[in-house]
Amino acid sequence: MAPKLLHLPIRPVNNTSGGAVGILIAMVLVLALVGGGGFLAYNKYYKKEPLRSKLASLKVKGELIRFTHGQVSTALYSNMVLLDDILVMMDKELDRLKRIGKKFPNQRVIVATQTKELTIARERLAKVLADVSARLERMYVTWLVNRSEGTGQIRSQKGTLTRKLADAIRGEVVLISRIRTNPDAKS
Repeated sequence: MAPKLLHLPIRPVNNTSGGAVGILIAMVLVLALVGGGGFLAYNKYYKKEPLRSKLASLKVKGELIRFTHGQVSTALYSNMVLLDDILVMMDKELDRLKRIGKKFPNQRVIVATQTKELTIARERLAKVLADVSARLERMYVTWLVNRSEGTGQIRSQKGTLTRKLADAIRGEVVLISRIRTNPDAKS
């Protein structure tokens, strides 16, 4: 004879007030908030743009750019990259103006004044970037040869070089913002 199993009566769970469903919805919303917050925090604070090792507007050794970022100043590196991006943007705008000049040869005066203004500003910014890069190269070679003397130069010059780039960018902010706000300039 087989043993008899004791069966307890099964009672259905009545959820007349909806408490369990409310708790489940609240848990899903909290998990979604935590996940969304983590995603936003990761994209804003942790996900970084990779370090650039080349400048498009000026021929500079990659190790010099890495030295600037790692040993000198991240602000100086950021200003160098920003100024390089501005110079590239100016080159594109000059090309666009040349295309407009070819398309409308009777309006050459309008295009010529804009081209001249942009060319002068571009040369001024390129000269500042080249000067800062040359000073950084001297600083880097000094640092490679004699670390203590190079570190002294870094401490004494990094603020000056950073301000020099920032002042150059600030000096052309009206022209830069005019190019950036022109929807046709992005082509």
